[in-house]
Amino acid sequence: MENRRLSSDPLSGELELLGDGKSFQDTICNMLLGAKGFEIFQQHELAYLSRHMKAYFVRAGTTIFHEGDGISYLFVLIQGRVCVYKEDSEHQNKLLSVISPGRIFGEISIVDNFPYSASVIAESNATFLLMSREDFRQCIDDKPVLGVRLLGLIARLLCARLRASSGQLVEHIDG
Repeated sequence: MENRRLSSDPLSGELELLGDGKSFQDTICNMLLGAKGFEIFQQHELAYLSRHMKAYFVRAGTTIFHEGDGISYLFVLIQGRVCVYKEDSEHQNKLLSVISPGRIFGEISIVDNFPYSASVIAESNATFLLMSREDFRQCIDDKPVLGVRLLGLIARLLCARLRASSGQLVEHIDG
């Protein structure tokens, strides 16, 4: 396994590239097999997706991305835990959620191409896969059926988050 620092990537310089490309494709494919939602994909589709992803390691306490960052990546957490924070009106970070292994994060920005709406910080050492917005678009353009499955996975995830948020919000409504 190669273990080198990012250099030209816009993500934090504290992320360590574990592998990408053809030589690491089987490893990434196996990582995807354990991620929630990816069981709907056929083996050849996972192999195709893995060619468009990179695997990274990050140490606990590292900010993976900041609220307002203009980069667009979809992340799949493989090992460890990351926390999602949102800045309030007094510029204090408030914990929104904790993401556990097998979950996707950063997906909203890859779909709408707007800056990240929250910050993500590694709570523990973590390993994750990422796909750039350009690779995401290429997957959709090159393999429309695969693109529909990928967008369907993201839509189900967003719907689940919206349902959870509205459930939490109702507890704060006076009436």
